[in-house]
Amino acid sequence: MQILVSGASIAGPVLAYWLVRHGFCVTVVERAPTLRKTGGHAVDLFRPAMNISEKMGVLPRIEERATGTNRMTVHQEKARRPVRVDLSKIFNATSDRHVEIMRDDLSEIYYDAARDDVEYIFGDSITAISPDGEVRFENAAPRRFDLVVGADGLHSNVRRLTFGDESRFSAFIGAYLGVLTLPNLSGLDGELLIHVGVGRTVGLSPPRRAPAEGAAARCVRRHAP
Repeated sequence: MQILVSGASIAGPVLAYWLVRHGFCVTVVERAPTLRKTGGHAVDLFRPAMNISEKMGVLPRIEERATGTNRMTVHQEKARRPVRVDLSKIFNATSDRHVEIMRDDLSEIYYDAARDDVEYIFGDSITAISPDGEVRFENAAPRRFDLVVGADGLHSNVRRLTFGDESRFSAFIGAYLGVLTLPNLSGLDGELLIHVGVGRTVGLSPPRRAPAEGAAARCVRRHAP
């Protein structure tokens, strides 16, 4: 059975790993020319994801690249003093297994787990999917698959081709979110620093890397009515 997965970030490589181990032939197509190194964005893995990663044999690598963020300080406009929170207590109350890791690090680890058994096509994208399984690409020749899986993110190309423009299904939630990597000029170490104001929030958190390499910045601006 030939299976095509669109997207080589997190879900795509993990799905490809398990499909191959159950006897399927898997191709993963990714629009970016290489694995995405977007930076700035950390993700939290709790017990279900930790258990899956352990079965894949990649948990030690994930734990090695954990951000180590274990506390949070919140500064609110006009507040007399900041609020300090022990994040480790919150995570332990939520799950008995947890790790935070940068998204691009996690993507690379999952990709490496099955890269020798999966066909990866970078720098290409699906342009059409026919009911009989024929798939057309921007660059590669058309091919036929038994199953096509969309693991291509928030603005899924596969979803758009199958169900129509996303504007039919999406709704604005009243906020904009931007994530980027900046030099760690504040010297943050294991701390999530948040500044909260009316209609806006900024968060800074360091990855577990050399202090000069970067700090993740998250900026949320709520839409003015």
